[in-house]
Amino acid sequence: MKLIILAAGGGTRLLKLTETLPKCLLPIDDTTILGHQLGNAQKVGIKEVVISIGYKADLVEDYVQKFRAKLTIKTEFNPFYDIANNLISLWNVREEIKNNEIIILNGDDLFDYRILEGLKETKKDISLVISHKEEYDGDDMKVSAVSGKIKKINKVMRSSEATGESIGMMKFSEKGSNFLYWKLSQMVRDKENLNAWYLRAIQEMIYDGVEVNQFEINGLPWMEIDFPEDYEKAQKFYKEFFKE
Repeated sequence: MKLIILAAGGGTRLLKLTETLPKCLLPIDDTTILGHQLGNAQKVGIKEVVISIGYKADLVEDYVQKFRAKLTIKTEFNPFYDIANNLISLWNVREEIKNNEIIILNGDDLFDYRILEGLKETKKDISLVISHKEEYDGDDMKVSAVSGKIKKINKVMRSSEATGESIGMMKFSEKGSNFLYWKLSQMVRDKENLNAWYLRAIQEMIYDGVEVNQFEINGLPWMEIDFPEDYEKAQKFYKEFFKE
């Protein structure tokens, strides 16, 4: 199994914090966002990690050296990081996807390692990790599911229509990853997808009749870091839930 981390973006919504560091290397207590994620990979027995990098890539490559004693880490530079969204970051590592069991993780998530542990063991071909809350806002990647099967996923659906939100983590079996590989290869031919989230590919797969299952975190803690106020919250959040 491979863990694929999408960490190529410039984190422009976090300026000035990301003027000198990529978002994934922002300090969180005594580690970084990426350090937390790699630590969780070690905890659940994932040995192989692929990181799609772009903005200040050399800093990420230097940082991961200290994890290479316990993890096999491959970095892939995305030359389109400053003009494209994460569908292209994922397409950039497409050869790591094909014929492999994979977990995809957004590079700005903090999460309880037990989420990754449970996801790793699921036997479904494609599983999207979701969380629940009472109200969803315009920046949430909302999902609508029926009987555990994802039907719609986007940011524009009404809060009342949503049954959950994506936390930025998915698992694919070898069969599921080949569906993804094919869909990404198809979508990059259309320049309108240059700025698409990769979850648009998941929606297109659902339209094609591919089954996408929801995987619920059942109240385990997680958060994503998009804005300066998120970063401030993350310091307290990490100490409360993840500090050992």
